[in-house]
Amino acid sequence: MTELKTTLPAQAAPRSYGGKSAEERQAARKQALVDAAVHLFGEQGFAAVSIDAICSQAGLTKRYFYEAFPSREALLTAAYESATREYMQSILAAVAPYLMDARKLVRAGLQESFGFVKRNPAKARLILIEAMSVRGQLGEMYGERYDAFVDLMLQFTRPFLSGPKVPDKVLRVMAKSAVGVIIHLCQSWIATDFKQPMAELVDGTERVFGGMGRELGVKGYA
Repeated sequence: MTELKTTLPAQAAPRSYGGKSAEERQAARKQALVDAAVHLFGEQGFAAVSIDAICSQAGLTKRYFYEAFPSREALLTAAYESATREYMQSILAAVAPYLMDARKLVRAGLQESFGFVKRNPAKARLILIEAMSVRGQLGEMYGERYDAFVDLMLQFTRPFLSGPKVPDKVLRVMAKSAVGVIIHLCQSWIATDFKQPMAELVDGTERVFGGMGRELGVKGYA
């Protein structure tokens, strides 16, 4: 009697298109939605931008929107996080060559802080202006990003301290004040369509930071 043999069909391998896996295509669609949201929320404001507008800007359908995000508010949080992360990374890259020189570090950091805003007006409006009016929708993300900027300021400052020890809570208040100065100046600069020369903003803010540096006994300022 002839032996019957049964074979199961081989499991189909995940299909790829254009050399990209399904996961890579999904990630690319999600990033396209984030990029579209950063641009539109920054240009028009969160309240004025619909899901349809975001999908149109990204070149995607609503199906892909809900594949990536449960709501417009969730996309807002992702867009804000993306823009603030890029802002911080640009500052870190700018100051990296000057970690041993307080004056050069401060100047490089300020030049990039204002320079990023000038080069990326939509991202800057989302981070520095629109975020103020949608803090409720951003939830904890707003406070976390603000604290991250303060922590960055402290990270740069502590290695240069050489005078009498300042209590950490006081030092953190000073760092918050420094971050607040930059935020306020950037907000005013954006509102006036960058009318004031950036060099004046950098020079003036550098003097403010220099005063703090002398008060703290920072090497290079004391």
